[in-house]
Amino acid sequence: MNQFGNVELVTLRQMARAINNDNLDEEVIVFDHGLNFDKDEIYPIRIDALVIALCIEGEGKIGIDLREYNLKKDSLIVIQPKNYIYLSEFTKDFRCSILACSKRVVEDVLPKLTDILPLLIHHRTEPVRQLTEEESKDIYCYVDFLRSKLRGGTTPFLKQKVLCLLQAALYEMMEINQKNSSKEETPRSRKEEIMAKFIIAVSEDFRDQRLVSYYAHKLCITPKHLSSVVKEISGRTAGDWIENYVVMEAKVLLKTTDLTIQEIAVKLHFANQSFFGKYFKHHTGFSPTSYRKKFT
Repeated sequence: MNQFGNVELVTLRQMARAINNDNLDEEVIVFDHGLNFDKDEIYPIRIDALVIALCIEGEGKIGIDLREYNLKKDSLIVIQPKNYIYLSEFTKDFRCSILACSKRVVEDVLPKLTDILPLLIHHRTEPVRQLTEEESKDIYCYVDFLRSKLRGGTTPFLKQKVLCLLQAALYEMMEINQKNSSKEETPRSRKEEIMAKFIIAVSEDFRDQRLVSYYAHKLCITPKHLSSVVKEISGRTAGDWIENYVVMEAKVLLKTTDLTIQEIAVKLHFANQSFFGKYFKHHTGFSPTSYRKKFT
């Protein structure tokens, strides 16, 4: 159902609060109208869900982890669990049709659909894809149908119908990707797979593992090869990605929790509060305390 009644626009922060709600009963949420730009949202928010958004009109920019992407009509955005996102700018007419999956769907349902895993791996490294007008219409049809079913009230088989529609939308996206991937070189696809697996591993283990060699071992490749692939695919070093996750997690904890600086340092497995403070200031220019005062 629409979580915000007659509100025409929602901010990214409002959307994140609804999606990250541990008590959420709905398997899928559809946000009917679009995003309203909030100047505070230039700082990262973690979305702990799978979000699929289709740009219907207007233009803007979205940051996903270390990279920023331009958005325009027919841009498809796929935000996966533990991605960090922020908004940088949008035109006043910017609108997105958005659906989000609950934690249960992400953790229990999607892993069983093994043939869509390549889609999720692809969108780990390429979260934004520009669709043709026809492809965009096809995806929008699924979102619109989901919206109509969710608005229709509870029925005995509503949950099953919603999940089937979600799966159908994902398979539609698979077809779009396969059609376009036939034009890509095979070696590039293998490197993208390594990149995607690296990002997944970092998102799971960055709190206590910050060495490139750890992730290379986990992926069964050499640190040199991992570093080369990550740099080629993303333009950033493997160390940059690891540090980015640590810093963004620290920012989220400082902005959205009441944890003390010491507790955050422990949560992120720093040796002590002083070391955490120096690390954070080196990467942001702010001490943890001054960052919290300035941006909360």
